Parts: sequence; structure tokens; C-alpha cells
Amino acid sequence: MSFLDTLKGLFGRKPDLPTAPKPSSEARRYWLTKDDDLIWSTVEEARKALGNSVAIVGKVIDLKGGVIDGTKLPRPKDSQNENAIALVIAGSNFTLTNGWVRGIPGGIVVKRENCAFEKLKFIDIGEDALSTVGEDATGIRISSCEFWNDRDGDKSIQLNQAYGSTIRNCRIVGGVTGARIQKDSYKTPNVTCVISGTTFEGCETGFNVAGKATVRLTDSKFKNVKKQYVTGSGSRVLK
Repeated sequence: MSFLDTLKGLFGRKPDLPTAPKPSSEARRYWLTKDDDLIWSTVEEARKALGNSVAIVGKVIDLKGGVIDGTKLPRPKDSQNENAIALVIAGSNFTLTNGWVRGIPGGIVVKRENCAFEKLKFIDIGEDALSTVGEDATGIRISSCEFWNDRDGDKSIQLNQAYGSTIRNCRIVGGVTGARIQKDSYKTPNVTCVISGTTFEGCETGFNVAGKATVRLTDSKFKNVKKQYVTGSGSRVLK
């Protein structure tokens, strides 16, 4: 039995975790449904899914405290199902900021470079909250975000491609692993990811590193975490 299973068996949910925040009942909801186009290559596709009331300037999507809500999407019985429905960012240089992301079964999946996620609260996390897929998804910036993976989710952040990526000033609560950095099968050389000013809380492992990647870790904290980090063959953490 894993550390996580033991905790859940004893307490029904992981102990010593703060209660996840909830958006205001007055916060604008941007509902996602199975009939929406959930692959965004352009801001026009994002606007079509979210509605004309969303604030978009250039490629910056400002939720203004609103909620991208995926709780109406079909959900697999297994919350860690890797084939769960996701919101896919298939365009480069997108920024999503200033709001909430709730209950998207497969989370947000990023496939292109230089996308940023700022001042977001992720709640009701399924398989992952935020992940990258494919070797083109470089330079991902995650800052001032909160990940509340306090039930049955797996990882909050999964950067399969982590080249040039940063996780700054975030709070990552719960889950089996807070963040996964790089995928072994990706052959991108000289992969470096910066984790700075981030708190990992109540995870079995704060983060793991694979694929000969380097994580530069500064000013971060680990609370009620069994292992701060795990490195694979050829990967390393520099403090």
C-alpha cells in the first residue's frame, strides 16, 4: 500500500491539507461541453468555446476571475484515466490568466511553445491539471498558480516536454506527484526547468525528473511530503 493509499484509508482524504478554495457563486462560468471545440489553435477557437463575453487581447485570455468549468464533460470512472477529455492548447504563445479551471477530466494539454498560465486556481483535478504533449511544447511558463489536487488526482503538472519551462511562485497541494519534469522518450538535449518560490504540500513526491533533464530549484518548500523529489538516470536537481 502506498503512502497516499494509507493516508486516504485513515482519513478518507489526505490529512493536514487545507480546504480547497471555491470560486464565488457570482463568478462567471465558462462551461465546456462535449459539443464544444476543445482544441484551440487560435484565439477565435477559444472565443467560440468560451463565448463573446471573455476578454481576449492579442493571445491573452483574461478570465477576470471567471471559471472555465469542465464538470459537464463526460468523466471516466477512474479519475486517473489518461484518455479523459482534455482542453487542448494547440497554438503557440497563448496566455491564460486570472481565474479558475475546474473539473476538466483530462486537464489542460499544451502542444505548442511559449504558452503561459498565470494567476489561476485549478480545482477538482482529474488525471492532470496541466500537461505538455509532444516535443514542440517548449518554454511553458506557470506562475502564481494554485493546484488543489486534494482528492483522487494523479499529478498536478506533467511537463513531458520541459525544455525552457518555469514553475514560479505556485502552490501545489495533494496528488500522488506534484509535478513530473520531462519524459524519458523525448530526445530534446540540454533540458532545463526552473522551479522557484513554489510550495509542495501533501504529495507523496514533490516532483520527479526524467530524460536527463536538469531542474534548478530555488526558494521552494515541501510540507507533509514523503519525498521532496526523485531523479532518474542522468537527470539532476541543482539548488
